Amino acid sequence: MPTSKSTSKPNELMPAGPGPHPSGYRMFTEAQLDEIHLAALEILRRTGVRVYEAESVALLKEASCLVTDENRVRFPAAVIENALLYAPSRITVCDRTGQPAMHLEGHRTYFGTGSDLPNVLDLETGERRLAVLADVQQTARLADSLPNLDFVMSMALPSDVPVETSDRHSFLAMLENTVKPLVFTAWDEVGLADLIAMAEIVAGGPGELELKPFLLAYLEPVSPLQHSEVVLRKVLMMADHGLPFVYAPGPIEGASAPVTPAGSLAMAAAEVLSGLAITQLRRRGAPFVWGSGSGPLDMRTLVGTYASPEFMLHCMGMAELAHYYYHLPVWGFSGCSDSKLPDIQAGIESALWILWTALSGANLVHDIGYVESGLTCSYEMIIICDEIISFVRRLMRGIELSPETLALDVMDQVGPGGEYIKAKHTAAHYREVWYPRLFDRRNYHAWREAGQPDAVKTARDMARQAVMAAPANPLPDDIVESLRVVIAAADARAGITP
Repeated sequence: MPTSKSTSKPNELMPAGPGPHPSGYRMFTEAQLDEIHLAALEILRRTGVRVYEAESVALLKEASCLVTDENRVRFPAAVIENALLYAPSRITVCDRTGQPAMHLEGHRTYFGTGSDLPNVLDLETGERRLAVLADVQQTARLADSLPNLDFVMSMALPSDVPVETSDRHSFLAMLENTVKPLVFTAWDEVGLADLIAMAEIVAGGPGELELKPFLLAYLEPVSPLQHSEVVLRKVLMMADHGLPFVYAPGPIEGASAPVTPAGSLAMAAAEVLSGLAITQLRRRGAPFVWGSGSGPLDMRTLVGTYASPEFMLHCMGMAELAHYYYHLPVWGFSGCSDSKLPDIQAGIESALWILWTALSGANLVHDIGYVESGLTCSYEMIIICDEIISFVRRLMRGIELSPETLALDVMDQVGPGGEYIKAKHTAAHYREVWYPRLFDRRNYHAWREAGQPDAVKTARDMARQAVMAAPANPLPDDIVESLRVVIAAADARAGITP
């Protein structure tokens, strides 16, 4: 078992170290985590992975991996164990101004939106339509306004800008509309270089960006058991710059992974561990976020599920491997639904996801606001999930026990048959009660007089108000102009005329 690495002091909500979650919930025992780890090592020893990038193959060959058939790589266990020794257990991510915003470690959980959805439920008509760049801008502005969303992804895959450089346009749209940390996608190595250059302009240079990163790249191996050339070129570039990235496969159980949850979990672990090995061979200590999302193929509909219990169990298993075995920051999923609308199904599935993820202690949790099994963005569900996250965070804080909160003196003063509404103790503590921003608690008559609002309608109104507001923390004009120069150069290289 890899040796434990040091962690920082706990924050006010969750323990930062590798110890037990405050809820006491564990899905796997230490022996079972051992079994999964050993299964992953056996996959890498016996079956291996395809590595379609020459520099990565050379790194692995030099580290005593067996390379056959040009790119099929089998791993001695020591290569994986050594990589785990060097990968950091803690990644600090800043906001756009350089202030620390997220400490990815232990059981600290941060929530954010997802990326690159081809469709959007229109905020005015409610109809499903193709996503446009304005949706990237508006969802970033919406997420920036919400107190329980900690980072931002693009949500939309814009159909109204050139596809070759749409990653740059989306990145600028996020930068201009939120100060929160960004998780981004880049189409290729050239696009990633442009995005890093843009981030360096905002941060004040390469050194400042490496010291105070406000972004993470989202990268994926290709299941089953493949690392593509395009993705590995981006992995190597992120490692060379000392910038954090997520490396998380998305296998579908029964299609691109074994249909059994245990097999899917072991295969995903092997995919991520082999990516970790390449990363640490390239640069020891390169910041790396572990994770995977894998749900079963619904054999009745041939849809890959996003809100199945098996998907949630897979993510819990990956989180427990990260927390108790590998001591790595972990990527997670939450607030997503297989429903097509922001309806009762979407509410139930999103709420179960958020509670389950909070119990897992996953660190960087994305896909808030996804509907239609990861194909469509719902503005209303972003708002609704923000409320659910607030509710769940209150649950996770539990009940404080102290002489003040036990209130024995207060009960003695009020006495049997008394009332507490005028007590100084009530005045001192009633604000500690959780109060909703969205959910309705009025009595029936007050609710009728207010026009019988429902959560979806109220969320839609709140979203409209947020997206119509000006960005709360606009970028300086000279910075925006410099970023536009980078995008213009990328458009010109791609043969795109203004």
